Amino acid sequence: MWDLSGYPCFELPHPGSGHALTEVQAQQNWAYWQRVLAERRHAVRNWLLAHQGPDAEALSAVSYAKALNAWAKVHWSKLPAFSSLPRHRPWPDCPRGGPFIVYSLLGDLSLSLGEAIRAANGHWHWGLSWDPTDLADGMYSSRRVVLLAELKRPTPETREAVLDLEAMVFAAYRFPDAPDFVYRDVWSEAVAEAVAGRHYDP
Repeated sequence: MWDLSGYPCFELPHPGSGHALTEVQAQQNWAYWQRVLAERRHAVRNWLLAHQGPDAEALSAVSYAKALNAWAKVHWSKLPAFSSLPRHRPWPDCPRGGPFIVYSLLGDLSLSLGEAIRAANGHWHWGLSWDPTDLADGMYSSRRVVLLAELKRPTPETREAVLDLEAMVFAAYRFPDAPDFVYRDVWSEAVAEAVAGRHYDP
């Protein structure tokens, strides 16, 4: 098993989503996230290169997503297993340091996928999801930092497409035997659709 004790912690000021966060707390998370974006990109790129992973700077967005997914399928078992972690609050309310440092790595891996999308399609940007329907429905993306894109045909209820890559990466870690992860590559599918604009211009 890989030792992640030296991996830099990506602990938000206020873990959680939706009604668990006030608007002020969500904004504080967003401010912190923006300040550390460059160092998180650097940390995860260096870590991947030291652990036989792909280099986002050397590949197209879709090629990187495919390579990262293939790498994860081979190496996920080298990360601390979810079942081995101490009891803790469910994601995304959980801590990201100490025995839970793997969650910092997962957050950075999703960040790297998002940055690959942004480099390929500038219509996407990072930001907080303020969608009132998502908030009312208790969606994990609500009041969290996610990828956003203005809809080509907005509705009174929704003006932006929301892409929560961290939820996707966490699900693959939490359920590594899930058919979607074992038999498909939903990562590159999501990235390809985002690059092509199918999330916001169906």
